[in-house]
Amino acid sequence: MLMEKRRAQPEIVFSRNYEELPAWLLGGLDEVVFAASTGPDGGLTAIKHRPMHLTTNEPDVEFIDEDEDHSQQSPCRRASLSTKSSPEASEVEASSCLNEISEWNNNHENPSESAPELTAGIQGWNRPHPFAYGVSTTLYEKNPVTRINAGNPIADSYAIVARKNNAIMALADGVNWGEKPSLAAKCAVHGCIDYLNKALFPLRGAPLTTKDIFLALMRSMCAAHQLILLEEGDVTTLTVAVIVPMILPNKYAVCICNVGDSLAYVYNRQTGVREITYGSHDINSMRNMRDALGALGPVDGISAPVLNNLTCSMTQVEPGDIVFLTSDGVSDNCDPVVGKFALPKEVKKKSGTRSKRKDIHPHAPQEDSLLHHAGLPVVEAFQRHELTMMRMDDLVSHGVGSQNHRLDSGRDITPQDLCHQLIDFATRLTNAKRRILEDPELYEEEGAEREGPAEHHLEDRSRRKRVSDRLAQLPGKLDHATVVAYRVGVYHSDMEEEEEDFNAPLESPV
Repeated sequence: MLMEKRRAQPEIVFSRNYEELPAWLLGGLDEVVFAASTGPDGGLTAIKHRPMHLTTNEPDVEFIDEDEDHSQQSPCRRASLSTKSSPEASEVEASSCLNEISEWNNNHENPSESAPELTAGIQGWNRPHPFAYGVSTTLYEKNPVTRINAGNPIADSYAIVARKNNAIMALADGVNWGEKPSLAAKCAVHGCIDYLNKALFPLRGAPLTTKDIFLALMRSMCAAHQLILLEEGDVTTLTVAVIVPMILPNKYAVCICNVGDSLAYVYNRQTGVREITYGSHDINSMRNMRDALGALGPVDGISAPVLNNLTCSMTQVEPGDIVFLTSDGVSDNCDPVVGKFALPKEVKKKSGTRSKRKDIHPHAPQEDSLLHHAGLPVVEAFQRHELTMMRMDDLVSHGVGSQNHRLDSGRDITPQDLCHQLIDFATRLTNAKRRILEDPELYEEEGAEREGPAEHHLEDRSRRKRVSDRLAQLPGKLDHATVVAYRVGVYHSDMEEEEEDFNAPLESPV
């Protein structure tokens, strides 16, 4: 079997320690918001708490919200965090930062009664836009008796804030089912978005580099974790992205921090889809999809997170590129093994958990030595990852089904298109599994009354065990599925993009 040769793609650099990453010079950040959206079920707006400031007893940390007047200096430059040279030391210090934030202080700010009410630093979150868009759904089956989906409530959460020349995006995936994982995801998104809005805006024209952005991103992860603890949520993954202009013409930097298995990608019309967060998981080893790899929240049952794969990643993008984040309910369903058109090659387990190399994304070879079994090709780990990128690229470029012919009509794809294409594919792929689990015969012996959500979830899991052999033969993974996407560019006040070559209709797709 021959692997299709993909075009050369811009480099992606990553590290556990952001100080090891290159410092790219950035342009000014505009404050004007043209889109803000969050979800599902209210998203971050479901978390009600007063604006607060972070303080800590950590001697090496100075947070941005202090009493001194540093109006001529970047707030991010005013914050400092000593970092060690090794990734292992960096991990320990990052964990210390998260665990030793001991209190909140709101004595620095007393908003007047006439000031507009802000939620996570934004007034009005119901402002989606085709160029800054998110969508979340459940792929789980619906109980034919109660008409309630298994796994409710949706444990994913997302938010996006798009300004004239920059954007902030966040996506969290609560681990397991229930109210507390859902709460944790909403808290994580609220905490990080709130912090970034206060840290990065306004910057008053101060010069910035990508290291300043990463420092703010790391602090936002601290804020997310602390809010989860304050609201008594469970554990969640978190991926946060900041897209900012560089001083180079028509170049933007995408800076991302992630922990867990919620991933980030960029789509370019010429080079296709590439994963920005590939450094947070070893693409040369088969991954256990049941292992999220890391999470914020009280993983130890008290206060400590698990930062095994906390990673800082960045790449350069151009106007017209689409940066998007997904939960594993989307990314895993693009996997060739999950889709049942390939089998994983079994290899002996090696010591160690993940690659710590910092380099450029390796290209897949033009030829491979795929074996065949039961009519399906057997793929190695790196081939599995490359095929996932190719599947995503095809879905984004061409959509699913005949009703998506509009994507081949020459019109540029919008983030709104991208979100719906990926969600539509995951929904179609998992249809057969839902049909089996929605068979009324599985519910005939079900009790008419339940004592609570815990009993409801136990019954859902019991039904799965009864039909597990049939489900294992079918493609797809039932999960909560979320995508949030942003199209890179500079936007006028009338919401049209400045670059004429990338101008697109703003009406909602049919």
